[in-house]
Amino acid sequence: MDYECTISVLMENHPNILTRITSLLARRGFAVDSLAIGTTELETLSRLTLVVFGNDLIVGQITKQLYKLMPVMKVQDLTIVPSINREILLLKLICPVTQRAKILEIITFFRAKVVDFGENSLIIEVTGNSEKIVAIEQLLQKFQILECTRSGRIAIGRDSIVNTKLFRDDLSLSRQRLISKYRDVNLRRSYLQKFEIEQQSDLDNEDELQS
Repeated sequence: MDYECTISVLMENHPNILTRITSLLARRGFAVDSLAIGTTELETLSRLTLVVFGNDLIVGQITKQLYKLMPVMKVQDLTIVPSINREILLLKLICPVTQRAKILEIITFFRAKVVDFGENSLIIEVTGNSEKIVAIEQLLQKFQILECTRSGRIAIGRDSIVNTKLFRDDLSLSRQRLISKYRDVNLRRSYLQKFEIEQQSDLDNEDELQS
């Protein structure tokens, strides 16, 4: 059974590397759904994110073929590991006064942004995973869409879930510190209350002796 596979490729900045990768995938007949490339934390490297329809066997074949290209430094399959992926959708649609409230309700629910508002139209920016993009796109299909453009997927691995034990230990330590602090405050508060009561009792006793 085929499904969406997300592959992250770290490579050196060479003039024709993107052309060589797309040609390689086309010759092998791999179905590429999206492709996004951008800079990384190092000036000499770029990161390419591929989304292909396939399975573990196809991802393994793509990985072997990519490693044959000299500028490719690392290939990582982000499909089966915890990761964060994002896409951007820009939609320009007609927005008459009679339907404006419905459109803005959908935008608010999906936490989208209105980046341009004309007299009879508006442009929406939606950022999120594929499920969110598809969902809002389907809801807005009943309105008249003038233009639509969608970026490729970008993804990065999550350390907070991969290092589960480290995350749990840190969370447990934070909770212990919080509880300890809370107990200290309670003890300090009860001690102050006791001290105030004792002071008030002493004052009352002095008043009684004077009277």
